[in-house]
Amino acid sequence: MAYSSASGHTGSSWNPRPPHFQMYGPPPGPQPSGALAIVGFIISLIAFLCGWVPFLGLGLGTVGLLLSILAVPKQTLRGLAVAGIVLSTIAALASLVTTGLFLLALLGSSAPTPDEGAAISHAPEDFVEIDERTLSGIAKDPDAHAGETLILYGYVTQFDADTGPCKMRVSVSAEQQPSWYEYEHNSMAYSGDGNSECSELDDVVADDEVKLTVVLQGGESYNSLGGYTTVPYFEIIDAEVL
Repeated sequence: MAYSSASGHTGSSWNPRPPHFQMYGPPPGPQPSGALAIVGFIISLIAFLCGWVPFLGLGLGTVGLLLSILAVPKQTLRGLAVAGIVLSTIAALASLVTTGLFLLALLGSSAPTPDEGAAISHAPEDFVEIDERTLSGIAKDPDAHAGETLILYGYVTQFDADTGPCKMRVSVSAEQQPSWYEYEHNSMAYSGDGNSECSELDDVVADDEVKLTVVLQGGESYNSLGGYTTVPYFEIIDAEVL
């Protein structure tokens, strides 16, 4: 279709170009973050270094393992997350072992000692007199004779503030001796609770000669002027001043 302008020019029909539209896609979503993998790896590494510590390595290892597992599905730093899983697993297992050993040791240390436990009841006929050779064998290896019930004679060499009111050092023999220096075997003895309740020793003082009804508890070690020594350790059931 032709048209005529005011100036007399003619031309074809007007067909303007359609406007140009630029196509845009949807806005990009948030990119996956590697923070979870990094945090999980760091905690797992700390747990690995502290795996020998009871409870601590186990707790940190569990936290590091959970964070690292959550970080694995993400594309970012997946290798770091896998490394965190390995480290935290090793740490948790190692700490589980040390925690178990710690608890066993704690339970063992809380078991009552002969001083603290309930006293075992003995009949008078359970206690026997022995000869000097048997007593020498006891002094040689007290632990091998622990639990034996004996009647001994002794000379109290120390019973003061250093030993406490319920413990004493006493030189013993299988029979009563004519003089104090003939009581040959050094020993330690306690009565009652070993601390403050020991009525059996109320009448006993240092330098007394005594007849003792005792239960051998094994050996007791202490430092003396002659060095470190181990002697028989007796629980006194009855003490008679001679």
